Amino acid sequence: MKKIIAVILAIILVLSLAACNSREDDKTSPSAEGSPSASGSASQAPGSTSPSQGNTSSAPAASPESNAGGSAEGGSPPYPNANADGTMNLDKIAHYDPNYDYTQNPRWKFAYISQASGPLNITAANAFEHWANLFNMEWHGFIGANNDSDLFMTQLQNLIDQGVNAIICDPDNTIMQATVNLLNRYPEVAWMNRMSPARDGMEGTPYIGGNLINNYVGFDNFDAGVQQTLKVIEWLQDTYPDAPLDEVGCLVMGFSASPPFQERVMGAEQTWLQWGGLKENLFIGDAVATGLSLQGGIDTAGPIISMNSQIKYWLVVGNVDDFGMGVSSIISQQGLEETSCIVVFGGSALLTQWDSGQYDAFRYALFAGPLMYGEPLMGAVYAFLNGWTTPNEIWPSWVKWDDHGINGNTFSQFRLPTSWISAENYRHFLGWTDVYASANQYPNYPKDYINRDDFSAFVPVPANYAQP
Repeated sequence: MKKIIAVILAIILVLSLAACNSREDDKTSPSAEGSPSASGSASQAPGSTSPSQGNTSSAPAASPESNAGGSAEGGSPPYPNANADGTMNLDKIAHYDPNYDYTQNPRWKFAYISQASGPLNITAANAFEHWANLFNMEWHGFIGANNDSDLFMTQLQNLIDQGVNAIICDPDNTIMQATVNLLNRYPEVAWMNRMSPARDGMEGTPYIGGNLINNYVGFDNFDAGVQQTLKVIEWLQDTYPDAPLDEVGCLVMGFSASPPFQERVMGAEQTWLQWGGLKENLFIGDAVATGLSLQGGIDTAGPIISMNSQIKYWLVVGNVDDFGMGVSSIISQQGLEETSCIVVFGGSALLTQWDSGQYDAFRYALFAGPLMYGEPLMGAVYAFLNGWTTPNEIWPSWVKWDDHGINGNTFSQFRLPTSWISAENYRHFLGWTDVYASANQYPNYPKDYINRDDFSAFVPVPANYAQP
């Protein structure tokens, strides 16, 4: 009898262990209900879950359908770049976190649409496509409108009609308000503007373009004009320290339909005159009539350079790659390549030039890198769509005290890091962006000597963000 009881107990023990193993397998195996759907449908509208404002926030309750809070067993943190205690960090929520499981959330459909269609936009699109894969978003593609405002608006409506719910826009300020009006009709669509701050166009405000109507990821454009001008002056002083001042000209390329360009031009003008450059040798090349393109740069700069033959040393604040290339071609035609220096705020086209062995008057770029630019833009719309935060709450440390919109809005202006690149150092910087972004956009640049902390994806909040 005792033997029979022992056998029965042994059988029960074996069955119990098998049941435990089965339950453990269920915990680690994805289920059809728990995985994101191929259609990317979501049960929450953007921003419907609203954490309290601040650098940290208590996490909203996770829904069992989406498992938005993550899984302790799976090892994923509850939010991307979560604080040590698991709460949300609203200043870093939009940056990619390699330790976070993005596959547990809906697969949102993402697109980038721009009024322009040049090399700068194509490079940006490549970066967005890369981040879309890491964020587990469906890349719908890049739509360029070839500087046609009506076509841009039509294509934007088409994207929305096709179910795209995450959009990065690039309109100029002439159709900015129309763009915002259209997007406001579709609260299920999360969007960010890329090149320019989204502003309401109201005159009489302290800032060019009016009041903010969404967050901005980018740069201090006035300072960008300052830094470009200081760079060309530095080059002149190092290379031709005895150049007569009346033979030195400064050409600042502009595009008056874009507030960021206007701010860069203002910064360049002020810096040139403060340095002691002659006012009569300062030229503003406004390409608004010729276009934001390489040909527009040629058509705008050509007459200025050819009609001022007294200038032997041209210092050019190009402001964007297309203009830099256009002015460079004019400089070369005039035989002034050795005595001229062109810089831009960008640099994607310059990389291609250097890679092909072409070296001319286009010498430097103040560069952020398209991968670095694309990450927080995509991360922001991703956070909005998942209901983690809202446009009025993201990046609270980056809300400027006197420039955050009206009617109680607290829109932020997140700044990106920049570095001066030249033919000597560009491979190191671009290789680092690949290392940081887990990318391979620059496969010919060696990376075995590059560390993730060689540069930083974050910069300190400027002092002028705080109320004086």
